[in-house]
Amino acid sequence: MIAYFDSSSIVKWFFDEQYAEIARSIKDETDATFTSLISYPEVLSSINRAWKEGRCTKSDMELVQNEFIRIWRDFLWIKPNEKLILDTRELIFKYGLRGFDSIHLASSLLVREQSNGMEIFFSSFDRILNKAAKKEGLIIHDFFI
Repeated sequence: MIAYFDSSSIVKWFFDEQYAEIARSIKDETDATFTSLISYPEVLSSINRAWKEGRCTKSDMELVQNEFIRIWRDFLWIKPNEKLILDTRELIFKYGLRGFDSIHLASSLLVREQSNGMEIFFSSFDRILNKAAKKEGLIIHDFFI
């Protein structure tokens, strides 16, 4: 299975929170794991926020940060270029997406295009983004819309 993970899904791999097991099981079933380069700062920011909000200790935060950096090399990265960024305009106005969410959706659609139309599982835990992904023909966590 080919899967695209947005940052909300990647963060769930590291913390025991709602839907974490679902995110982890999708990761474990995946043959090719894609994400956008924008996930790097988004995930690190979420890890830092978990510590600042008291959801983990500083030492746990450092362990999670190090583990994320270790596995970051294993992703197949979508590098936002000018065309991809310009493609977000339609997605933003069609679905009311936030900026980085539109980059994630545009990136996953690029993965589908470059894989000759293969089915792509889009793993996100953002309702608006999931609705948009489903309307674009991606497979999603159906329970999360």
